[in-house]
Amino acid sequence: MRRLVRRGAAAALALAVTATLGACAQIPMSGPVRVGNADVDPPADIAMLPQGPAVGATPRQIVSGFLGAAVAATTSPEEFETAREFLTEEVESTWDPASAVRVVRETPVAEPVGQDDEANLDEAEVVEMVVRATTIATLDTSGAYSEVGNPRELGYRFTLVRVGGEWRISVLDDGVLVPANLFANQYRATRLYFPSATDTKHLVPDLRWFPRRSWRSAAVQQVLAGPPEWLQGATQSLVPEGTQLSSAAVRESDGEEAVAVRLSEQFGTVAGPQRAVIAAQLSATFSEGAGRSVPVELYSGTNRLSSAAASVTLPATTGQAIVVQDDDFYLVRDSTLETYETTSDLSAVADPTAFAVSPAGGPIAVRDGDDQIVSLTPEGPVELFEGPDLAAPSVDRYGATWTSGGAGELRVLGSGEEVTLDPEWLAGRKVISVAVSPEGARVVIVSEAPSGTHVHVAGVVRDEDKQPVDLSTGAVSVAAPVTGVEAARWSGLTTLALLTRGGDGGSGVWTAGVGGLAGTGGATKQLTGLTDVEHLAAGVTEQGILVVTADGNLEHEEAGVWQPLAEDIDLVAYPG
Repeated sequence: MRRLVRRGAAAALALAVTATLGACAQIPMSGPVRVGNADVDPPADIAMLPQGPAVGATPRQIVSGFLGAAVAATTSPEEFETAREFLTEEVESTWDPASAVRVVRETPVAEPVGQDDEANLDEAEVVEMVVRATTIATLDTSGAYSEVGNPRELGYRFTLVRVGGEWRISVLDDGVLVPANLFANQYRATRLYFPSATDTKHLVPDLRWFPRRSWRSAAVQQVLAGPPEWLQGATQSLVPEGTQLSSAAVRESDGEEAVAVRLSEQFGTVAGPQRAVIAAQLSATFSEGAGRSVPVELYSGTNRLSSAAASVTLPATTGQAIVVQDDDFYLVRDSTLETYETTSDLSAVADPTAFAVSPAGGPIAVRDGDDQIVSLTPEGPVELFEGPDLAAPSVDRYGATWTSGGAGELRVLGSGEEVTLDPEWLAGRKVISVAVSPEGARVVIVSEAPSGTHVHVAGVVRDEDKQPVDLSTGAVSVAAPVTGVEAARWSGLTTLALLTRGGDGGSGVWTAGVGGLAGTGGATKQLTGLTDVEHLAAGVTEQGILVVTADGNLEHEEAGVWQPLAEDIDLVAYPG
């Protein structure tokens, strides 16, 4: 039996907007000023209350009500039950809302097809409606978020028929349309963690977006499914194949801090050390945004399993940013410059244009012009790479130095011979920027083709000596709408800082998320205020993004404003 209501689903949308504006964090009123680049998530889940179809509703009202109820479903206790009330019985059981989530720029508006208005519907039995919207991002069934490179308006068709004198939708596409301003309220940015393939103590993050009402259960299911394609070979799964959630929901126990995760009996075969790492994976996911460390209790069937605390680490940049001033190296510490103790002599390099410092210590790699990279040893510069248009070097935590190679290639020099990496997805592209993540399991690559620049992140496959031997077969596209990217650096667990250059020579600084930018509802964000940036540096650290302008000013961002730190700076880089 259909429910009769007095208010339309538009009330649900209004409630969501009001709640979103009210979900503000407390602002600290004392203590030192610090630059923060952590992703911000709303402190509480906000439920929307969808309403079913009203008696006598017009086709336009039915489609609009259905769209609102479908959006509200991700936080509603009734999930998609109310949205299905707008459908005929034939399609309500076959419509699949999870098959495609489209994040659209506008609030979708239904319009009739082939007629100017709905004034003459008394004799009509079938009505066509169209909803025009511009898709700016999509969400797949695993919660992976992808921005659309060239958003364009599309028309989504609905066919309505009379059922018992009331209009109902009989034909529609699977999936849901979510307005961009409501997306972050309905879907929770959630980082999953997978152990590095080289060392289970290092956890590698992968950002997903799950319906807020069921995000914990969805997160556990995706951890059980194992690493995504782009991280396979770079990370591993310790979960036995076939392990499933034995309870439909994962929730914190009433009055208890721990989260109980009940798994099928296959999980009982996992040894204690591996079980501890799995508990740490899930704890890291549940703890983000909780304001505390959330412990996890693991069950195999009805049996609670003991697990010791695992010693795991999340990616983080080691050390302070370093700048070059008059051929000397300085540390950037607490907004001041300190002498960087090193035996490296930069004055022997004719034209230093970029440099990289190993997170584990060791010689500094410097690009001389654009066709040579050298290592600054106490005995003098030693050539590492030679060739045209070499990308600025990046040194990973294992001491391997990365740069670009020929078309579609990367060149890597570790403890042995130089290795060329040429993944199929990079074929034919000119690599112009490369940066390895702090834990060494991911690499961001900016490449150029006739169609423009593209930013990809891929997993790093290493051998038993932890030297790079390949990249993952797949790669994640990041910041698809951003053009003219010339450099990308890691600035958060799953966040990148991008430097762009326009045809007029003007620059731009952006932040983008690998899997969406968590603090802004997924979309890439431009940091305004500077148009003359020459060099960009960023790290997974509170020190934040640093830039060197064309005039040699070292600046960083504080609360949306670029603040000067030093003058007459030539280059800047974080370890890595």
